[in-house]
Amino acid sequence: MIVTSTIRRKMLFWLLLLLVLLGGLTYSSVRGLASYRRTVHDLDLSIRSAPRNSELVAAISSLLRPFTLPLPKEPNAVRAAARIQAKEFELALKPAVTRIQEFKQRFDALDTLPSRPLPNRQVYHRILSGIDARLATLRAEINGLRQSNNPEPHQRQILVVLSELIETVESMPDPAMELTNRLQDAQSEYAWHNRLVWITGSGAVLLFLFLVWCGYRWVFAPICRLHEGALRVAEDGDFDFRLPVSSTDEISELATAFNKMTARFQQVTADLDAQVRQRSQQLVQSERLAGVGFLSAGVAHEINNPLSAIVGAADSLDWRLSEHLDKFPPEDASVIREYLQMMQSEAQRCRKITEKLLNFARGKETERNHYDITAIVQEVVNMTSHLGKFRDRKVSFDRSTPCQAWVNGDEIKQVVLNLIANALESTGESGEVRVSLRECPQHVEVVVSDNGVGMSPEVLEHLFEPFFTRRKAGTGTGLGLSISHRIVQDHGGSLEATSAGPGQGSTFTLRVPTQPTTKAKAA
Repeated sequence: MIVTSTIRRKMLFWLLLLLVLLGGLTYSSVRGLASYRRTVHDLDLSIRSAPRNSELVAAISSLLRPFTLPLPKEPNAVRAAARIQAKEFELALKPAVTRIQEFKQRFDALDTLPSRPLPNRQVYHRILSGIDARLATLRAEINGLRQSNNPEPHQRQILVVLSELIETVESMPDPAMELTNRLQDAQSEYAWHNRLVWITGSGAVLLFLFLVWCGYRWVFAPICRLHEGALRVAEDGDFDFRLPVSSTDEISELATAFNKMTARFQQVTADLDAQVRQRSQQLVQSERLAGVGFLSAGVAHEINNPLSAIVGAADSLDWRLSEHLDKFPPEDASVIREYLQMMQSEAQRCRKITEKLLNFARGKETERNHYDITAIVQEVVNMTSHLGKFRDRKVSFDRSTPCQAWVNGDEIKQVVLNLIANALESTGESGEVRVSLRECPQHVEVVVSDNGVGMSPEVLEHLFEPFFTRRKAGTGTGLGLSISHRIVQDHGGSLEATSAGPGQGSTFTLRVPTQPTTKAKAA
């Protein structure tokens, strides 16, 4: 899920993980510093202000000093010595009580620490309460020692109480030892936090290195590949280059868009190349047609003079012989008249042919108007269906609705006749030619298709060139489609031929404008 998600989700996931590690690192560092601070405080307390049992034992032991000397045997001397002991004991008791009070104060201060309270504080309080009770007993015994005539029992009781007091103090846990335990706990806690800091720190470093690697793999490397692809397309024109797409993040979407762009560029380049080839072929055809027109103009001009002489001579013979034909036999007179009329009519027809050649060469403007293309096509279909050589072939055209186009009717009729005749020529017995007509917003489209011999790509390439023909020698000039192509171009239309291959039939598509075009007006 993380690998196939967006870069923002990936980076957010790893950022959260890094924040967790940094949080653990910060927590362990703060806890370690707090532990270190408590340890330093405990050490300071242990060194400067922590109570010690040895001081308390020394203070209580100083109370034994007045009783170290034996009492005299005389009664008066015993009482006097007892008073002296009581006085010295009272003098020694004051600093001892002061030390005991200082011990209590230090203990109370140590016991009230919020960080680590003493574990045996009830034992301490019970022992300190027992010390207070024994001190009260000692004061009572000292008063008895001072006033009694028999001080020995009081002395023995005082020594017993002092020995018990010393044993009690010695049996009391030493607060300094408690601080030592605190120091050991702090050291173990410090070691644990130290390990936690190392673990989280190492994890943060490893995660940072992993994020650097992920950034290189997910962001830097794809951008480098995208930059390389852009350079290859921009500088080398390598439109076949494609970027690999292995995820669904933003950069992968950009790579997909780049691949679509290069594919579109490749398609546009191929279309432009095809258009350039087509325009080049059209230019070659136009140049060849221009050469044919120039040749036709020269030939027509040279032929017109002899034809004019022939027509003039035929007219002169007809006029001169008309007065003498009665002297000839009827059969000869009829033949002479027939030959003279034939010479005149055929010479006139040759003059019309040369005139058409001149019009074709000069690009003479012809009349154009709105003509019904349906009627023109129907007339051509009806005319070809009565031709004897094509009676075994079928020509179908099922449209009857009028369809207007801006053309010269005779020229377009010549083009349609040429297309249908070529289609019939390419089919064999029981062949079929289908003619359809479609009206579009800007042009009218006439489609002539057959099931004949078809055409190869080489034939399609040279089909509209002058003098190119597939018919047998002597049966075609190769100018029909060239002239038709020229006529359609002069109208501002187009004439195209397609075929699936030899034996697959052919299709010719004629398009003529429905309204006057710039090219048609210029013609």
